[in-house]
Amino acid sequence: MKSRLLNLLVAICAAAMSAATGCVTVDTASDGGVDMVVVENEGCFLFSCIPLLTGDPEYPNQEVCVMFRNTLNLDTNIRLLEEEAERHGAKGISHVVSRWIDDPIIYLLLKRKVLQTSAQLVH
Repeated sequence: MKSRLLNLLVAICAAAMSAATGCVTVDTASDGGVDMVVVENEGCFLFSCIPLLTGDPEYPNQEVCVMFRNTLNLDTNIRLLEEEAERHGAKGISHVVSRWIDDPIIYLLLKRKVLQTSAQLVH
């Protein structure tokens, strides 16, 4: 009975982690002459503080993650915003806005965290 319960718990944790794997996305949109860039970095954390999987900023938009390293920080997102601005020939970025999203996966055990940062490109 105990082994079945343990196997069930392991299966639930594995399914939850596969649903919350980390990735980094960088999207650019234009509207009325204004170019905006949004960077979203997400990851899965144990006890809300130990990074299990987070997005790999070296491979944006490719659903690649790193294990046991926390890449969810404002410095990483700003760097990605600036790199995207450079790719689009912009002089820089302005109007930077960030927000955190915390979603519990398994109460007090696993948490999905997302850091979204957006900025306007300055041409």
